[in-house]
Amino acid sequence: MVLDVSHFDHNDIIGAWFQIGDISTGSGLAADPLNCRTLDKIRVLDFGGMGSYDIGDMFTVRFDVWCADEQGCPIGPSLWNSGPVEFYEAGWNYIQVNPPISICSCAGVPGPTGSSPRVLVTATATGSDPWYPAWGTDNISTPVSTGCLMHDTSCLPALYPRPTSSNYSSLHSGYYGNGGFQYCPAQGFRDGADTSQDGSVYGCVELAWRIYVDCTGPSSVQPVTWGAIKSMYK
Repeated sequence: MVLDVSHFDHNDIIGAWFQIGDISTGSGLAADPLNCRTLDKIRVLDFGGMGSYDIGDMFTVRFDVWCADEQGCPIGPSLWNSGPVEFYEAGWNYIQVNPPISICSCAGVPGPTGSSPRVLVTATATGSDPWYPAWGTDNISTPVSTGCLMHDTSCLPALYPRPTSSNYSSLHSGYYGNGGFQYCPAQGFRDGADTSQDGSVYGCVELAWRIYVDCTGPSSVQPVTWGAIKSMYK
């Protein structure tokens, strides 16, 4: 099943995962996986902009940050929780991680040879209106036809139609479940131009989310082992 990105019920969880050191899908250089290990900001794209009309908690979401495995599934407990968040403007919205959090522990999660720390950011719908926020995606069918207008100044070449993934070997965003992580890997979001039931014509889109990491160096001079990580989560 391939899901629509514009409708979510109470307690539904969507998310995007990032590997430090991957090339950005927007502008800028790749972060140094050895030294860029402090997360201080998250950016998301919301087309709804309905927060200014909120009555109660209709459009509220909660963000969490997790260490992730090579499939984007959470490992261990949440490293950070935003509490209730409302968006008041359509467009780019920034969520400050205050105080910033160290993601050094994520470097100890096993993965493919040479892989660097992986971080999963999730948004849980805690409000009662399933149509807002209206999450923005990379909308790959539009950039292909109009010259990649969705990204800030540039974009990576993307295979299109894409049956499963975009710039990477696997999808980095999708739907994880309701009230928990029933789906890992996450279920993909069908491209808006795809009218099929299973997303088999054009494939899936990615959430237009970004994380910002501070590059002041790792917070520990000692390597972190997988055994140490597991002991933290017992």
